[in-house]
Amino acid sequence: MNFKIGKKMIEPTKILCLGRNYVEHAKEMRSQIPKSPLFFVKTVNTLVTDGNPIIYPKLLYNNPEYNQVDHEVELAFVISKTSKNILTKQAYDFIGGYSVFLDITARKMQISDRNMNFPWYRSKNFDSFGPIGPRIASIDEIQDPHNLEIQLKVNGKTRQKSNTKHMIFKIPEILAYLSKFTTLVPGDIVATGTPSGVGSIQPGDVIEASIDQIGTITHKVILGE
Repeated sequence: MNFKIGKKMIEPTKILCLGRNYVEHAKEMRSQIPKSPLFFVKTVNTLVTDGNPIIYPKLLYNNPEYNQVDHEVELAFVISKTSKNILTKQAYDFIGGYSVFLDITARKMQISDRNMNFPWYRSKNFDSFGPIGPRIASIDEIQDPHNLEIQLKVNGKTRQKSNTKHMIFKIPEILAYLSKFTTLVPGDIVATGTPSGVGSIQPGDVIEASIDQIGTITHKVILGE
């Protein structure tokens, strides 16, 4: 999937996401705080850019067993050079810039799958479950990605509000760790985890997710066919 954010065209092959990378979020999910980065993969069909709708699948909406979809706002970075087995001190040489990312999650489905020792794949990878934008802020624009205010509003009311300084694993450590397991190529996206305050969304809701020095993405939630 090719898409443009600002003046930059990117072509990701994958999206790697950190789980439980803020202590308070791990606590609210009643999960253990990880000792090393916990990551999972989202696929490119999830990606939508600023202003496009988030689709709440009828498969979930009409099923009481699965009818909870949650928002998770995250700082993402975009890979600029092929990355494999890199060192922590080299990390910023492989990053092109930063963006706002939403890891939309079918929460009841995720919990059900996890309780049966199934992977998280299906709960994370419905179409439109990975909004990103409104631009890629170049790495030169942001002196310290670990001191950015991050927040999310639903229908104008703040749900999530934190600062990237509270990430457990910082960006150099994340990228060095991920590159041990998989080769990242230019355009790939890495989402660094969400702070506390995640909550459910419904068709008709309007979500605004913002990070200082990057901007705000706005998405309406609609019911799918």
